[in-house]
Amino acid sequence: MLVCIGFYSCNKQTPQVPANKIVVDNSDAQTLLAINKNLTSKEDSLLEMYVAKTDKKLIKNELGFWYKVARPGGKLKIEEETTCNFSYKLSLLNGKLVDQGKKQVKIGKKEIVVGLEEGLKLIHHGDSALFIIPWYLGYGMKGEKSLVPAYTSIIYEIKVD
Repeated sequence: MLVCIGFYSCNKQTPQVPANKIVVDNSDAQTLLAINKNLTSKEDSLLEMYVAKTDKKLIKNELGFWYKVARPGGKLKIEEETTCNFSYKLSLLNGKLVDQGKKQVKIGKKEIVVGLEEGLKLIHHGDSALFIIPWYLGYGMKGEKSLVPAYTSIIYEIKVD
């Protein structure tokens, strides 16, 4: 009688990457993410100091912009998919007025900068409000043509119809 005894390892083999799969090194993405977090953190600190010096009644939103309702005017809240008409003044933090006018936007369609659109959702038709929007919720790393330089936070004074 012949007895065969085999020895098997209890350890599982480590999975192998299939030959047709490419292992992506995302260390560049991680580095860029860390740099971005650092830049936004610095901007938030600068805006906190700015608010402390200029108007302590401003409220910081969880997204990172500051706002206050200067004059409440209405009861109808601005919501997604509604049309919103407003007049505005756009300034830099140094007080320089760079644009003004009237706009009509449909909320939720990304027709204006993220900080302003999200701010409008906090107020009502008929309200006047002030928004201080950090560059990363405004015109970002590129800026806006000749109006707003890159990496520049902005102030919107608005009156909603």
